[in-house]
Amino acid sequence: MSFPKPKSDELQRRFRAAYPDARCALDHGDPFQLVVATILSAQCTDARVNLTTPALFARFPDAASLAVADLEALEGLIRSTGFYHNKAKNLIGLGQALVARHGGVVPSDPAALGALPGVGQKTANVVLANAFGVPALAVDTHIFRVARRLALSRATTPEKVEADLCRRFPREDWIELHHQLIFHGRRVCDARRPDCGACTLLELCPTGLGKVKDPHLGVKLQASVPGLPTTAVDPPPPYTRSSLRIVSLVPSVTELLVQWGLAAQLVGRTRYCIEPRWIRNSVPTVGGTKDPDLGRIRDLAPDLVILERDENPKEVAEALTALGLPWLALEIRTVKDCAAAFRLLGERLGMTEIAELRATALETALKGRRRKGPRTLALIWREPWMSAGPDTYVGDLLRQGGLTPIGPDRYPVLSEEDLEALAPQLLLLPSEPYRFNRRHQAELQKRLPAAEVRLVDGRALTWYLSRTEEGLALVRAR
Repeated sequence: MSFPKPKSDELQRRFRAAYPDARCALDHGDPFQLVVATILSAQCTDARVNLTTPALFARFPDAASLAVADLEALEGLIRSTGFYHNKAKNLIGLGQALVARHGGVVPSDPAALGALPGVGQKTANVVLANAFGVPALAVDTHIFRVARRLALSRATTPEKVEADLCRRFPREDWIELHHQLIFHGRRVCDARRPDCGACTLLELCPTGLGKVKDPHLGVKLQASVPGLPTTAVDPPPPYTRSSLRIVSLVPSVTELLVQWGLAAQLVGRTRYCIEPRWIRNSVPTVGGTKDPDLGRIRDLAPDLVILERDENPKEVAEALTALGLPWLALEIRTVKDCAAAFRLLGERLGMTEIAELRATALETALKGRRRKGPRTLALIWREPWMSAGPDTYVGDLLRQGGLTPIGPDRYPVLSEEDLEALAPQLLLLPSEPYRFNRRHQAELQKRLPAAEVRLVDGRALTWYLSRTEEGLALVRAR
């Protein structure tokens, strides 16, 4: 079914009224900073790039310094943006090319700019428009989605959508339109849950009016009522065991989901989610716990991303929100928190029965009076020494097991003098996150002759939820 395309001048009028603040979302002070930030934004959110660039530009403020950058140091600064190996090589190549060909200055000529390492057509267009005021209309994922929903283009590639938009709108409006379309995609026209009821373009949008199938989701949307979210016509239940797509950024949660029979619903995991072992060959990785590959997660289109507040930085949750991806952040500071987390996960994942059984059994195991056992220090790292403090999950596990956790709160760095001053009666050396071994045990036993120094299973001690009961048995077995 055909539908008349909205008039360009009416779209522009509504966009200008809705987004008077539309601008480039990448923080930059000059063309050099913008081209670097744009390269980093590939498969990464602008919010994450803006968190990364201040330290990067403080270390490498111009093309000359970037040209001689140490590759490993540069990778460390941009690691959180994903694909940092290739990006770091491209940035060093960019600096060298700018110095060799253009005296360290970013060129405003489209051909020269596009010939620089790491600079494709999209990056060149962003820089030309925002740094030099040259009319250009780079099509990113938001523009691609919004333009097709508004029937401004039926093309299936960003390049063809760009050509269609450039034909429809006056050249002098391209820069402004670029930012307006991005703002609209981020604030209203979400990839999975477009808020058509709040959209100022609704009367002009065949997708939002339910006249045509959503080219992004492949279903017709219900005709929207202002103030109510848009849903698909006859959608499936939101979360069923057979349809739910989960990305887990927490190793112990990944193992728990397998224990609950949800392995088939896991579509992504961090590279540290390695239990059970067979999952390494069946579920793709999405980076680390601190620096997940946000572009990869977006491409997996999960229904839920599971995080934990200590293990995953707040910026990861913010970036997921910016991408329009639903997430759930657990907070595990005590063993009792695990019972609450079981129930929360059970409710969200349609596993209330098994979750309640697990939570009730754990609460039963925690009942009873606990003895005040030996002063216990649990180390988690070496060079420098670090410990898990009394206010952490590990500290509370020790407490629930009848031991007395000691040391500063959280995860403090300890000097040799600090270790001796704490005078632990029991020193635990787990097999992870640092792999302590018998040599370390002997070294510490010599340093602390009055203490009992024990090697213990690190996963039992530190992996909450999937191994909490195993951890309690470990510390109570003494």
